[in-house]
Amino acid sequence: MKILPRTLLIAGCGVSLVSLAHGQSSALTLWGQVDSGITYISNKRGGSSWGTASGIGSPTRWGLRGNEDLGGGYRAVFALESGFNVNTGALIKTNTLFDRQAYVGLDGPLGTLTLGRQSDLMDDVAIRYSNAFWNRSLYSFHAGNLDSLTNGYQIENAVKYRSPDWYGVRVGALYGFAGSDASGHSAGAYATYDRGPLSAGVTYMTSKRRVLDLYNYFGWTRFLGQTLSAQQTFQSNAVDNLGIGLTYRVVQPWTINLLYTRTDIKGARAATHMQNIDAGTLYQFTAAEAVTLDYTYSRMEGMHWNTLEAGNLYSLSKRTQVQATLTWQLASGNGATAATYPNGPSSGSSQLLAHVGITHSF
Repeated sequence: MKILPRTLLIAGCGVSLVSLAHGQSSALTLWGQVDSGITYISNKRGGSSWGTASGIGSPTRWGLRGNEDLGGGYRAVFALESGFNVNTGALIKTNTLFDRQAYVGLDGPLGTLTLGRQSDLMDDVAIRYSNAFWNRSLYSFHAGNLDSLTNGYQIENAVKYRSPDWYGVRVGALYGFAGSDASGHSAGAYATYDRGPLSAGVTYMTSKRRVLDLYNYFGWTRFLGQTLSAQQTFQSNAVDNLGIGLTYRVVQPWTINLLYTRTDIKGARAATHMQNIDAGTLYQFTAAEAVTLDYTYSRMEGMHWNTLEAGNLYSLSKRTQVQATLTWQLASGNGATAATYPNGPSSGSSQLLAHVGITHSF
């Protein structure tokens, strides 16, 4: 459900709503979402747990968006967005206030060009076809988030372009400069089609020298020749992501979603890949209530993960929603253990999660 933010129009000497000289206008939007709930995990590193969890139904965040009319169909635009844990008040990323995005740019008849700290294109586009997007559950994302569907991997020093709508078709691209040396840059592109009941898209991203926290998410102590621990992450030469997905509205209350992602991980002396397939459905019983049911299959290096999730979404108002989800994952092959995101590994082959939560948008 799309929530319209509350818009603040600022008038004054420094920032004016209407410029008497040029008839131009400026607008500033303060917006955000606050999400919290309670989660039960049957097995997390050998033990069950109950506890509060923030950002499961929707990321807990606040932000500012602004624009200025420059005339001739052009606008200056900017956005600042910060993620935090509502249960502790702490920033999601220490020492980074605007961790989710911080950019400035121009919007016009030929598209939008922005510069700054920006989201990965997989999070911009491929996520729209994922089970997690339609089920409103962080626990539906794929193990380890290696395919970057969540906004947990931002691109710094990035230039991003998004085209206007051409009869339902949009294209876009991103390039992230490394900074002081040539390593660590990112690049990607996408194309989408949205017309009538059908939405489809393909996305590709490559990131050089990306760091992966495989120990905390999977419990692995070695990967592609590198030793891992709670303090020692995996240093890749490159991580390449491909996402292909679609949604289709069968009838007005019933929507299905399909997504395929492939992550190629390249180390210094070896390489491997992970594949994920999402298939899900949402049925809108009333304007306020929807139910979801989805399945995810993931595999890598002879390991397999099968995940089932069911959810109930109920809107108390246009800005407040409650969620209840049940997630079950079964792992098999090559010593695999269940590892729902972002909880980390089970000590065995299965993991069961139950979550109830509330999201308020402003």
